[in-house]
Amino acid sequence: MSPDFFKRAAQWIVGEDTGLSSISIWAHMMGVVPEDGFTSPSDPSDLGRCLRLLRSFPEWNQRIAEMADCGHGWRAIAPHWRELEQLMADEVGIDWSKGNAAPRTWARMRALLNPVKA
Repeated sequence: MSPDFFKRAAQWIVGEDTGLSSISIWAHMMGVVPEDGFTSPSDPSDLGRCLRLLRSFPEWNQRIAEMADCGHGWRAIAPHWRELEQLMADEVGIDWSKGNAAPRTWARMRALLNPVKA
C-alpha cells in the first residue's frame, strides 16, 4: 500500500462521516481489531456511512464478503451487501441526496438482522 493510501486512510478515520460499523470495515481492512469489537450496520444511516467509506476505498469494496467473519450481524449482512447497496442507492442515494427516509432499506436490514422478529 502506498503512502498516499495510508494518508487517505488516516484522514478518513479522523473525519466526520464515521460510525461504529464503518469503523469496523476500516479496522478489518487495515488489519486491526476495534477495541469494542466489530459492529455491523444497524440502520440505513450506518449503511450509508459504510457505503461512502467503500466509495472512498474501492479496493475494499471487492473484499466486503470478508466482513462475514466479523460477527453475527456481519454474517447476516455481508452476503446481501450488493442488494442493500442497490436498494439504498435507488431509494435515497448513499449520500441521502434523493430523500430523507429509507423504509425499504430499513425493512430489508431488519429482516436480515432479525429474521425471527421480521
